[in-house]
Amino acid sequence: MLNVLVLMGRITKDPQETKIGETTIVNFDIAVDNIRKEKDGSRGTTFLPVVCFNNIGENVVNHLHKGSKIALRGAIQQRTYLAKDGSKRSVYEVIADNIEFLDQKPSEEAEPNAEEFAVENEPQPKFDPMTGKPLKPEKKK
Repeated sequence: MLNVLVLMGRITKDPQETKIGETTIVNFDIAVDNIRKEKDGSRGTTFLPVVCFNNIGENVVNHLHKGSKIALRGAIQQRTYLAKDGSKRSVYEVIADNIEFLDQKPSEEAEPNAEEFAVENEPQPKFDPMTGKPLKPEKKK
């Protein structure tokens, strides 16, 4: 039998971190689009609770927030517990073992500086500051 999920969606609230001894536990919810369309043509949304541990959880807390787009791989788990009123409750949650951050970096970092990619000793084109047009290369004498 195989229990593997692959999901892509957005985090619906800031991840919550809990430490129990040396173990870091991080909880958050992810919103994913449904496959099937509604009668009006729109897609519904499913909200799923996600749990991740230790290094993965610490990275999530340090780098992700409400609205972050992620892809994750994990497994679904059913957990039962006793509620405050003494009744037995059951919850399904995704245990993530791999999370990919899908948001782009801020625009300043996303647009590379042309000088960073210049090849050494390659002449860079010069531009006329008034017109913005490239200047003709100087002839070697």
